[in-house]
Amino acid sequence: MPLPSSFLEELRDRLPLSEIVGKRLRLTRAGREYKACCPFHNEKSPSFYINDDKRFYHCFGCGAHGDVIGFLMRHDRLSFPEAVEQLAAQAGMQVPQSAPEDRERFDREKRLYQLLERATIFFEEQLFAPGGNAALNYLRNRGLSDDAIRRFRLGYSPNDGQALIRKLIGENYKLDELIEVGLAKKSEERDEHYSFFRNRVMFPVGDRKGRTVAFGGRVLGDGEPKYLNSIDHVLFHKGRLLYGLSRARVAITQNQPLIVVEGYMDVIALVEAGYTGAVAPLGTALTEDQLTALWKLLPPFEARDPARDYSPILCFDGDAAGVRAATRAVERALPLLAPTQTIRLAAITGAKDPDDLIRQSGKSAMDAVLKQAKPMIEAIWEISAEGRRLQTPEDRGGFIAALKQRVSRIANETLRKLYQDDIQKRLTAAFEWRGAGGDQGKNGWKTQAPTPIARISRHAPPGARRQRERALLALMINHPALFADFGEDFAHLGFGAPEFEALRQRLVGILSLDSQEPLDAPELYRHLSATGEADLGMEQGQSGSWRAGLAEVLSDTTYMHVGFARPDRPLEQARQGWKSVWNMYVQEQLKADLEAAKQRHVEEDSDESLARLVALREQVESLARQGGEDAEDHSLPMSQEN
Repeated sequence: MPLPSSFLEELRDRLPLSEIVGKRLRLTRAGREYKACCPFHNEKSPSFYINDDKRFYHCFGCGAHGDVIGFLMRHDRLSFPEAVEQLAAQAGMQVPQSAPEDRERFDREKRLYQLLERATIFFEEQLFAPGGNAALNYLRNRGLSDDAIRRFRLGYSPNDGQALIRKLIGENYKLDELIEVGLAKKSEERDEHYSFFRNRVMFPVGDRKGRTVAFGGRVLGDGEPKYLNSIDHVLFHKGRLLYGLSRARVAITQNQPLIVVEGYMDVIALVEAGYTGAVAPLGTALTEDQLTALWKLLPPFEARDPARDYSPILCFDGDAAGVRAATRAVERALPLLAPTQTIRLAAITGAKDPDDLIRQSGKSAMDAVLKQAKPMIEAIWEISAEGRRLQTPEDRGGFIAALKQRVSRIANETLRKLYQDDIQKRLTAAFEWRGAGGDQGKNGWKTQAPTPIARISRHAPPGARRQRERALLALMINHPALFADFGEDFAHLGFGAPEFEALRQRLVGILSLDSQEPLDAPELYRHLSATGEADLGMEQGQSGSWRAGLAEVLSDTTYMHVGFARPDRPLEQARQGWKSVWNMYVQEQLKADLEAAKQRHVEEDSDESLARLVALREQVESLARQGGEDAEDHSLPMSQEN
């Protein structure tokens, strides 16, 4: 229900527009008006005028026009309700509630905000109390000054599981309210409640206005998990908010870049180094809602400086987990891309994360990393080229298929066409025929692809590899519609059995071809038969090799173990079967990372190496549990009978 027009009129009357604008811009008198350089586009001489009598502003340069509410919305990046609420507070007015239930909800949420603020103060006090010495020393050893600690409102949750509850209930808050916002939790063993955060360094998480709505807690010592985040509740959804978002809203008006990093300490280190636009997800992979929230901070397209790149920079850690996080972010961003909203990627090499890099090498090193940030077009090229030799038609076919699949996910038609044109030019340059002499690869092809962001092995261990390779090939041959969903993963695999690898390459080459309609199984069989005798670029014996692989893949031996791969099974059953097999590949990759982390911990014996080891172990166990649940839910274990 809209606000009464009489209320809005009174709000505009009580607050002179020049008073609100003057707090944000430098105004000069111009007769009965005021003027300033427009904040919505780049200009050197004032063309932005404010008229208090008519209660509007107007820019004769870019055409920006509106009242005090519109100015606050546009300049401070506020929604209409947020702008009205802020102005009403300044004017000493109460925003009318549209219905009794709205008033009840408003009062309840206001009380929860106050509760979370009191909890923040409690944690701050505990950090500088005698019981918080270990936490305070931890932060100081990480290079934070006491001023920085107070500026970011860092705190400490004592090991006493009742301390916070006693404090807040003593201030007339209810236990149910503490439970609702994730500050308290019921014991599974006894009929009592305890603090959700105990013996942890506390990082308050603010909403768009900077009000505390949640917390992140870093454990002291060897406890698990290393970081613990608040549960979702009425004021907080971890997939929609970013740590540091309220500060970033101001930073973008100060020509600061938006930088997405992985952790709380990375954000703090960047802000302390002068990058006030740093933000981080809250214990999850970067989501579509978080990307959208970042783009909403950017000024309108017509107000942007053409010489400046406004796109947020994703700067994840340089390890395998960081690369996977960056890849997932790219995949999620693709459907959302538009001419006015995109991202860039920066990779850190050497140091573990931005915090380490700045502490070890200073701000100049971080400047160099950000300066090398790659646009999306280069990021998807490098991700698609990852792990490929690009020496054979099959290699190139798989690479091209992965590129086209990613570009096809761009929903904006204009941008998708531009990406397709750019990709075609890059492909022509990358795979240019050189003839005799010159810079040529195998068969005379120039195959110099851009250096990948990092190397990600997709090879499963030899013990179980053959059965899984056979299952995936049977699934793709009998259900080629799976290529639309899983073609990228299929194209990235490297099978250990030569005959299976040759067959995989052949399938990728066929299924990557442009066609009006996707192939069904009989059509795929015909393509295999028609193209098998003229495999240009295949080494001697490979054609016979893949034929031998095909015979084994489609044998009864395969279907005895993976009945879901049979051609008569429903596509959804085949799709779930693919996921169960692919899950095993991912588990093996994580296990390999875990072994490397164990070796690193033996060599370094540091908190960071231990944390990495614990995190990977949790991922392996979580994925194993998830895989077991999926298999049970869909009745698709690897040993399924026919």
